[in-house]
Amino acid sequence: MALNTLLARHAAYRSADLAVVFQDHRLTWEQLNRRVNRLANALAGLGIGKGDKVAMVVDNCLEMLEIYQAVAKTGIVVVPLSPMLRGDGLTNLVNDADSVALITMDKMVEHVGPIRDQLDIAADRFILVDGQRSGWHSYADLTDEASEEDPPRVDVVDDDMFNIIYSSGTTGLPKGIVHTHGIREAYGTGFTASYRIHPESVILHSGSLVFNGSFLTLMPHFYTGCTYVLMPAFDVEEMIRLMAAERVTHVMTVPSQIIA
Repeated sequence: MALNTLLARHAAYRSADLAVVFQDHRLTWEQLNRRVNRLANALAGLGIGKGDKVAMVVDNCLEMLEIYQAVAKTGIVVVPLSPMLRGDGLTNLVNDADSVALITMDKMVEHVGPIRDQLDIAADRFILVDGQRSGWHSYADLTDEASEEDPPRVDVVDDDMFNIIYSSGTTGLPKGIVHTHGIREAYGTGFTASYRIHPESVILHSGSLVFNGSFLTLMPHFYTGCTYVLMPAFDVEEMIRLMAAERVTHVMTVPSQIIA
């Protein structure tokens, strides 16, 4: 089960099945694959390829799911960081990961601006998933201009890095925890079996996708080709409504959400 092959397989064999639901967006596997191809080709156009690290500082959004799929397909390494990071905390983690690009959102510009010159990132590799700003690429413009054809196939092995997730730093400086393609493949197969997820399952996720716990259901979604319903943020009434409306079969929650 090579991660870089899964999306194309689902697009070929489950093309019309519902892949992702986010707010008003409802994408089939074929539609998602085309969007991810555009992103993968756009990143290649910026000179970003296998082994390069891309820092991602965004709230839950459709683009976030596309980024995770694009790095799986291309061998790029994603570095998901909390949007709560500021100043030296953000600078240190972006640079510590050897990030060559930063994908973020408009509301983070005021926090990135003062530290931009301290980041080891070329000026043309700052990307916004929303809004238009001077000195920033628009995610929408980049992907609209890119090809929706499959990007060039890359050889990806189990030991290649998929992502770097940073610890909270409660006992010292935050540490970058590397998860390889092999580890994420094991998340896909292992948690699929443990949670009895199958291609007709519907997974709902309401927590932040930057934390490792989200991968316990995200990778089974990658693996099985089931439907993934993503919320922008946790809202108990909206979550219950979506569970009924989308006929959700699996949801990952933490104690505070269960109490709510």
